[in-house]
Amino acid sequence: MSDDMSDSPSSDQLALATEESIYQNYTASEVLVQGLAGVVSQEDVKLMVQAQKKMLQRFEKTNAMLSNVNSLSASRLAKAEQDFKAHTQNVTEMKKDLENIFKRIRKIKVRLAEQMPSAYTQVGGRGEEIKEEDDEYDVAVRERKEKETIEDK
Repeated sequence: MSDDMSDSPSSDQLALATEESIYQNYTASEVLVQGLAGVVSQEDVKLMVQAQKKMLQRFEKTNAMLSNVNSLSASRLAKAEQDFKAHTQNVTEMKKDLENIFKRIRKIKVRLAEQMPSAYTQVGGRGEEIKEEDDEYDVAVRERKEKETIEDK
């Protein structure tokens, strides 16, 4: 009888062989999911799926809102770029006009100084050639440089 036992497979071996044949057609991930399915309660799985669906809906809404914000920002940026170009062109034209005006004023001052030098000096004009005035930025830069040279000494 011991010979019969050694020739025939044991029940453990049969169970193992049967289990292997069952899972032979599945991938490793499917086998893992099947194994875990018996461990996790179906109610918990339903709750997790519902929570995931709610999160998905929230993410989709958020994505839609961000897309709207992005398109609105893009259109506003395009308008701002147009406005900026127009304002830049306007400022450039104004600068040219002001330079032209100051050049004319300098010419008039020189002409007045030549035609009526005594009256021009009494009013406060300078006899020598008129230097161009510095704007606030140039004055601030010059003062800062003077301070630095004094501090360096």
